[in-house]
Amino acid sequence: MKTNFLVALLAVASTFAACKKDNNNGPQPEDTKLPSGQYRLIESVQYDQSGKDSASVKFPVSNLSLTFDQDKKTAAVTGKPEGVQVTGTYNVNPANALTDAVIKTTKIAASPNDLLVVGLLEKGETFEAKGGTVTLMAKDKGRLVFSMQK
Repeated sequence: MKTNFLVALLAVASTFAACKKDNNNGPQPEDTKLPSGQYRLIESVQYDQSGKDSASVKFPVSNLSLTFDQDKKTAAVTGKPEGVQVTGTYNVNPANALTDAVIKTTKIAASPNDLLVVGLLEKGETFEAKGGTVTLMAKDKGRLVFSMQK
């Protein structure tokens, strides 16, 4: 009876050890690659009070770009959404979280669309990369969509 119990215990223990080993071989958040290349702002989307899309603005002539530094684990924005020069950086943490936002603008008069973009950049929390786009999510405010530039 003791032998059967020990064999069963050994089987269960080896199963858990195998599961743990399999989980350790998967990609770790710190090993995941950040998007490469330069992405240009193409659209902003604002949320209403219930958190649903309410207003969208297209940016056909924007030169505001988003780039990622794999080694430093940072993201940087630079350029003009419309008329105001914007620069900024984020630290990128596991699970595509953006932290420690530092967003700066020039001191000239800004358009409503410039103010919207700056506000969304300041509230940036996470990003999602799909295909040739990167979407920056701003907490409870909206999102900015950037498209890959060649």
